[in-house]
Amino acid sequence: MNSFLFYLVESSVCLAIFYMVYWFLLRRDTFFLINRMYLLFVSILSMMIPLIPFRMIPGEAIYSAAILLDPVLITPAKIEHYANQHLQWSEIAFLIYITGVIIFLFRFLFQLFQLFFIIRRSGIKNRNDLKVVNVDRGYSPFSFFNFVFINDREIPDDSLETILTHERIHIQQCHTIDLILMETVIILQWFNPFAWFTGRSMKTIHEFLADEGVLREGINKWQYQQMILDETMGIQVNNLTNNFNISLLKKRIIMMTKSRSSFWAKSKLLFTLPAFIAVVLFFSIGSVYEAISINSPESGLKPENPVDQNQQTTKQQTPSNEKDVFKLVDKQPQYPGGEESRQKFMQENIRYPQEALDRGVSGTVFIAFVVEEDGSITNEKILRGIGAGCDEEALRVVKLMPRWKPGLVKDKPVRVQFNLPVKFKLDSKPKQSKPKS
Repeated sequence: MNSFLFYLVESSVCLAIFYMVYWFLLRRDTFFLINRMYLLFVSILSMMIPLIPFRMIPGEAIYSAAILLDPVLITPAKIEHYANQHLQWSEIAFLIYITGVIIFLFRFLFQLFQLFFIIRRSGIKNRNDLKVVNVDRGYSPFSFFNFVFINDREIPDDSLETILTHERIHIQQCHTIDLILMETVIILQWFNPFAWFTGRSMKTIHEFLADEGVLREGINKWQYQQMILDETMGIQVNNLTNNFNISLLKKRIIMMTKSRSSFWAKSKLLFTLPAFIAVVLFFSIGSVYEAISINSPESGLKPENPVDQNQQTTKQQTPSNEKDVFKLVDKQPQYPGGEESRQKFMQENIRYPQEALDRGVSGTVFIAFVVEEDGSITNEKILRGIGAGCDEEALRVVKLMPRWKPGLVKDKPVRVQFNLPVKFKLDSKPKQSKPKS
């Protein structure tokens, strides 16, 4: 669950970075088709980049220290795991997210139903190779896939042909597919304002493209501008349609009267490359930070066989009869059922030792173990203990863990070492008994 929420945040950051490049560098240019392709590409790319593993350092892996797992909190009353604070907020966040997805998915389906209902109620007639739905309400003319919705009884014949030409361009260029893709991104990232900005910008580009196509048909620019001013006062049906909408009128007229962007303006697309690199670095630095934080003094752990910082090597020196133990891998080992199942297993099996209760001992026990190529647990040992039976109890339960799904490097199972903090905490220190006289 946490991983999915992190994925959502990461994909949102990607889309935000790419959209800001569009907003500051590209939106004023008249390369409408390029801008359309850019928004489509970055919308898809933003959903994919967080799923791609990036590593700053080439080679097999870095493993100067073990991967530090989330700590487990053990109390006499079997209080939940310390990370349950994360689980609680993540569960609430996930519930809110799913609720939003359901609401906006229902909104999307309702909009589809609304359009199909209009088609069924009004019927379809062919006109100039177009499927025209003659609506009887004050809707602004719009298109959806290969359907044109228009009230032809209230539009003069000369304007009607121009409007149909405008909508035909929407249909020929498959703008509805763009809108459905944008709507999908909004459903998945409804909490991300940049998803909404991207969808709105895409609709704007569609109108620029349609206007450009109409003017290429030889229609007078000033007459066309007057016509769209007269015909954009209708109601917009929903967000899935390309509307003759007044909200974009000023921008459309500006773009129609604007000089064409120079060929050199396309060079601004080169700035998308630094944006892409920045996004990749954003995820790569996260992995590097993980390694730094594990090796830092604040972690309380020291690698048993640290790698010399002056050596440009990716392998830890190990005896010849042992295989290398990896720190960073392409795919980390996984406990059966995931992280929450591991937490539950530890909490249900570890018991607060009576000796520690009697003596009021609390603290954190650090245990190291290796997940072998077959998923079995080996090399269990105490890195730092607190005594009073806590060390032995934590070690006992670690040895009871079932086989994990092994870690992978280049699709091959490898040995991976973990460090596990087990935190023993008393609700309150027991009262000291008075010595007998």
